[in-house]
Amino acid sequence: MKPYYLLGLVLLVFSCKKLSEEQKFDKANPQPDVLNRAGIDSVLNSFEEIPYAQLTEEYKDSTDPERKFEKELSSRSYYAISGDEIYTKVIGHYRVRDFLAKDYFYKQNLKNLGAKRMQFWLIDKEVLYMMLELIHRLDEQGYNPYGFHIRNSHRHPNKNKSVNGAKYSQHMFGRAIDIGVDDVNKDGKSNLDDKAILYDLLQDIVGNKGGLGLYPGQMSLHFDCRGHRARWDWP
Repeated sequence: MKPYYLLGLVLLVFSCKKLSEEQKFDKANPQPDVLNRAGIDSVLNSFEEIPYAQLTEEYKDSTDPERKFEKELSSRSYYAISGDEIYTKVIGHYRVRDFLAKDYFYKQNLKNLGAKRMQFWLIDKEVLYMMLELIHRLDEQGYNPYGFHIRNSHRHPNKNKSVNGAKYSQHMFGRAIDIGVDDVNKDGKSNLDDKAILYDLLQDIVGNKGGLGLYPGQMSLHFDCRGHRARWDWP
């Protein structure tokens, strides 16, 4: 068999490689990175909002069976997400799936996106705006604007309990984001220097509007928009 024939065969195999569900979504729904508040608002407005009182009993029983947090959640509205909508970019290049609770409903939807199984996402726009500001400041200072990844965001009460989260965690109310530290300063590695850059920027961004957790010994940070100043694991 001639070499050029083998090369052609290899190229044919690669060209026929099945696209991932995310790639399929991007091909059908071209979307630039979301880099301003109006863009974030537009994405969120594209989803149906469901008041807490109208959430399914299945969801309430699964996520807060004893209704311990019903009083705090009763005034909130959730975004209804289904099928491949989880791949929608909501801020920068980060997608809705990055902020969803990785629970039974998430896994069931992921098994069969075509079935469009409903998920409910609780998120406060203010914490997304904080993250947007972080992206912009990193870019302005010559750092990697995407030098971090989302570890978790919304955790309903049962999910929060399963990961031993704080008893009154802001994650349960959609006000918090935990990020993992990547190569912020573009030196080819991820270390405490990168974490320090993120922490210093978030100190100013969050200010007196929310909480900031350092988590010594870990390559992660927490920030939230609880409405008043809170700090822990202070250096």
